[in-house]
Amino acid sequence: MGFGLVVIGYLTVLGVLPDSFVYYTWSIYIAVAGALIMLAGFCRLAEFNVYFTVGKYISIAYVFILLGISPFVIPAHSREIMVMFGTVSKIVRICFLFVFHFYLLSGISALAREIENIKIAKKAKRNVVLTYVFFSFFIFELFGVPDQFFALMALFGLAYFALNLALLYSCYMRITYEGHDEAIEEKYKKSNRKNKKG
Repeated sequence: MGFGLVVIGYLTVLGVLPDSFVYYTWSIYIAVAGALIMLAGFCRLAEFNVYFTVGKYISIAYVFILLGISPFVIPAHSREIMVMFGTVSKIVRICFLFVFHFYLLSGISALAREIENIKIAKKAKRNVVLTYVFFSFFIFELFGVPDQFFALMALFGLAYFALNLALLYSCYMRITYEGHDEAIEEKYKKSNRKNKKG
């Protein structure tokens, strides 16, 4: 269905934390590969709802953002340039990763409700709430916080990553084409019958 590719891509990106090492080393190219894998997954999921369609374009934008960051990461630059780059790119990463997770999780929630999988729908909604909390912390962190805050954020980040990964894996295992194609086909037939009557 596409969730398998999204799971692999999400694992490969490793960039849930805006401060991840991925954004400061050659590992950025691993994240590019992960974004392309997720793009392939979203292309397959896009037919199911608009959230996944938006996710497809977000994945494309993510590839370009990562490639745009790479010239500042790989070669050596002066300290002033790196400080400025670090601040600006971090704000971009926070905003972008928030939008990416919002559309991914909202898409899962909408699809789970459509096929009446209440358990997955509830988990997706919980993760959407956690997304707001998680990325709000990073906004506060821009204004300076105690060192203990970073340890807390790292733990929260690992928990958030694990919950999203578990949710994606549940989607891969439980949301399949079985019976779903028939439901979509029936929906189209009903829509065609209404059009003919009209």
